[in-house]
Amino acid sequence: MEKIIEFLLVTLLILVAIIAYRFLLSYLSRGRVNQALFCELYTLDHEPASGEVSFYFVCPETTFVTFAIWKGDAIIKQLTSQEYEIGGHLLKFQTSEIENGMYYFGIETTKQKTQKRFTVQN
Repeated sequence: MEKIIEFLLVTLLILVAIIAYRFLLSYLSRGRVNQALFCELYTLDHEPASGEVSFYFVCPETTFVTFAIWKGDAIIKQLTSQEYEIGGHLLKFQTSEIENGMYYFGIETTKQKTQKRFTVQN
């Protein structure tokens, strides 16, 4: 009889520990960022970039997007600043408009700022 009571107590303690662990995970995940609500920015197909390049991004919902090219912290060229519908979008850019070197391209919305690095070699 004692062995059965010990077994039941151990089982009860394991169940309480599992419930407490799940509660702790639930508590710690509050306020987490839902990545599905952000636009996704893709890298360039060719590195280093030359000639005309295509920047591609996908919006999960209608979103106001500013797309720019940076050198360090300074915006070199703003390609667009408008509202985009759900889905994929392609922006074309002629690299001959800027000097050779390392740059960043990216999007800014009210929820995010995403940048990717690329090199221009004309």
